[in-house]
Formats: sequence, structure tokens, C-alpha cells
Amino acid sequence: MLKKSLIAIAVLAIALPAIADFHVDRDPKDHFTNIKVHDWPTSFSKVTVTTIDVCLDVGYFIQILDTDCIKVTQDTGASNPYKTYVGCLLTDIESNFDATLSAKITSKGNSVAKGEWKVKLDGGSSVNIPAGDSDVEICVTGKKVNINKLHGGDSDVVVAEVTLQVVPQGST
Repeated sequence: MLKKSLIAIAVLAIALPAIADFHVDRDPKDHFTNIKVHDWPTSFSKVTVTTIDVCLDVGYFIQILDTDCIKVTQDTGASNPYKTYVGCLLTDIESNFDATLSAKITSKGNSVAKGEWKVKLDGGSSVNIPAGDSDVEICVTGKKVNINKLHGGDSDVVVAEVTLQVVPQGST
């Protein structure tokens, strides 16, 4: 757009003096015109065409890309494998700032399976993520989960809910 505007202004700057003198030197009987070429501009000068604003969205940006259900399976190594379930999900996080990510987990309010749930991020209670792309592993453990209260054969039954929280690093 800027190029087209500059070209249009240049053409007008060159053509207008010629057109302005066109009617003065014209012989009414002559179909061809004498244009005074010596009146054309002899040097180019800068002309302000337009100004363009530069805009910025102010704020922090973070996006959790993989938010699929965390599949849990029976923990056969637990003292009570029939009521203990574990599962992990590797998720990709994009951020424009250094952040600290933490999580909490609660038994889903309407789930009759209940249970005592714990969540870990990369093996700890929180994880520091740098600006850019990061992979974070979210692992959950449920103890005292009563699957006998659920319908046999159902799949993707939601029994707990993980809530992720983020705070910029260095803030309180």
C-alpha cells in the first residue's frame, strides 16, 4: 500500500506541471500538444505519505496445549492395588514469561468413586518453566478409590480433576 501511494504521488508530482502548462501552449487547431519539458521537476524531495501506529498487547501469555484426560490404571505394586490408581500425562506448555506452575487435585464432586488423590508435576509439587516451549509431566495417584461404585464397562469416567495454577517467577 505504501509503495502504491509513493508511486501515485511521484506520478502526480511529475504530471501536474505538464498538465498545468498544457492548456496555455495549446493551439486550438493543433491536435498534438507542445509540453514544456523544461518545467518538470529537476530533483526529488521527501514527501510524508502516511504514519502507521505500532501496537503492543500488554500481558502474560501461557497455553497448556495437551489437556486430554489423564488415564489412570491400577497400581499393581501398591499395598492395596484394587483401590490404588496411577497415571501420567506429558503436556506441552507455551509461555511468554518465566513461570512457576503448581497443581491441585480433587475428587470429582459427582463421582461416587471418591478417593484420596495426589498430583505431582515433574515429580514435585511445582515446576519452574522458562519462557518458550516446555514439556511438563503431570502424574496423579488415587488411593481408596471405590471403583465398585461405578458401572462396569464404562470408559473415560471422570473420577478426579486437576487444576493448574501459574504465577510469574519472582512475584509473591
